[in-house]
Amino acid sequence: MVSTVRGVPQRMTLQVRVGLLAAAVLAMVALLLGVLISGQSRDERLTERLDYWRTLLQQEDAVTDSLVRWYHAQRDYVLTGNQRRLSDSERHHAEMEEALRELSAAMPPQDPHVRRATGHLIAEILALEATTAPEVQARRRGDPVAASSLVERRFDAPGLDRTLEAADSVKALTEAQRVAAEETSRRAADALQLQQAVVGILALLLVPTVLLLVRRWILQPLARIRERLLAVSGGDLNVPVEVQAPPELADVASAAEAMRRRILDELAASVAAREALEQGQPLVMEVRAQLEPHALPEVPGWSAAAALRAAEGVLAGDWYDVVNLPDGDVAVLVTDVSGHGARAGIVAMQVKRVLESSLHLDPRPDAALALAARVFADEAERFASCLVAVLEPATGVLRYANAGHPPPLVLLPGGGGRSVRVVDQLDVTGPLLSWLHVDEPGAWRARTLTLAPGAALLAFTDGLIEARPGSGGEELGVEGVVEALAQVPDLDPARVVEVALEAARRRSGGRVRDDVTLVALARAVQGSRSAASTPRPVAPVPRADQDGGPRAREVRAAPTEGP
Repeated sequence: MVSTVRGVPQRMTLQVRVGLLAAAVLAMVALLLGVLISGQSRDERLTERLDYWRTLLQQEDAVTDSLVRWYHAQRDYVLTGNQRRLSDSERHHAEMEEALRELSAAMPPQDPHVRRATGHLIAEILALEATTAPEVQARRRGDPVAASSLVERRFDAPGLDRTLEAADSVKALTEAQRVAAEETSRRAADALQLQQAVVGILALLLVPTVLLLVRRWILQPLARIRERLLAVSGGDLNVPVEVQAPPELADVASAAEAMRRRILDELAASVAAREALEQGQPLVMEVRAQLEPHALPEVPGWSAAAALRAAEGVLAGDWYDVVNLPDGDVAVLVTDVSGHGARAGIVAMQVKRVLESSLHLDPRPDAALALAARVFADEAERFASCLVAVLEPATGVLRYANAGHPPPLVLLPGGGGRSVRVVDQLDVTGPLLSWLHVDEPGAWRARTLTLAPGAALLAFTDGLIEARPGSGGEELGVEGVVEALAQVPDLDPARVVEVALEAARRRSGGRVRDDVTLVALARAVQGSRSAASTPRPVAPVPRADQDGGPRAREVRAAPTEGP
């Protein structure tokens, strides 16, 4: 199969390249090992041959030494009759015979000159033994005169000298063979050292060659793909994800390029839809603007972050806000109006305006809910869950009323072997906001709790905990949210919101099916320097899901100051 990248055919796949490279490396290693083993074996054979000639010289020296000792001991016995010298003569004669047997057995069959010279030496020794035998016998018979006479007559005989000359001839031939073997062994050792040097150089060249090819075939293409993907993920969607690489990596780049083009197409469609909405429905855009939350207030010793992800279009039934009240308290509002789209947005706007106005006049959460319920007097088909919480920043006291809303969580870091633990929640204190409870006295009650230093409050709509992959999938639930927040042991609000949104997105398969709203509020630890007055950066939340679905607002992070 031929892959083409930018019109350049890539006929050899990465798998084939790596296979050929591995085969070449193995062949080179086998060749180098063969050269080394062959040279080592030859050197061992030459060393063995040199040792053989050295041993043969030692055996020849042993024959000559025992011959001379035997001859002189025997002569002393004949002349003096000393029995000790006779014993020495017999012992040296036995040593000479043993040395001759070893020398004969060790004779090299491939060198006839040495064998012939050795045979001549043995013949001379036998002749010398025959010549000296009569005088020894005369001395043993007790006839010293005859023995001395035989010795004197033999002094002129060259028997010993001829024998020693024969021994020297054998040694000269053997020494010549030893010198030749030593020279051959030296040359072989030099050749082996040269081979080892060449092998070392080739091995040193092989390693960078392999690394260079791996870098060129794999690492560099991967680095180029990574660079382009990082650019695209950073928002520069005009960077093409195409690289010249082996087919396998080129296919990966092509898939990423197809994804980039799809994102561009969906982004263009989204922009067109938004422009059409802005041009054709100014009322909807006004409602959307009215539902925008205020900038998160700067509260000494506290930090906050929030986000909203709409399920349909640009309007959501969810909304949140964190507002300063005239007496210095801070109100946290989270509402989920049933339904989606324009009508739900209008009702949500009405509820927001009523709640904010009521709290500015009377900061009681239960009274604000009772007034907001009147919005539904003419909305029999709609209802809303709502959380109203009023915080005293200096003390951490939180007064709240919950109209059928998913209970917000009070979190603390660490403890019990867990990174994050739930220590309390803001339970429901009254029914949903609907026409059923308009002007119903005492329908909603207010409760109070205190947020300790280091604690965090996480309020959310049901779109978060009910996120699931499909109609039959398992919901994320509170447990799933808390498990995900283990990544944020310090309970930083911006990270808490970001991680919780990502958990919902993953559980739902990338496309939310209900509006998701989160507000996180954290109290700094007493004496902590982490609560600086410098504003924190806004943590981004994806503007669209992977199917080009509805947009989401950004996470808003409030700056904090030390207590």
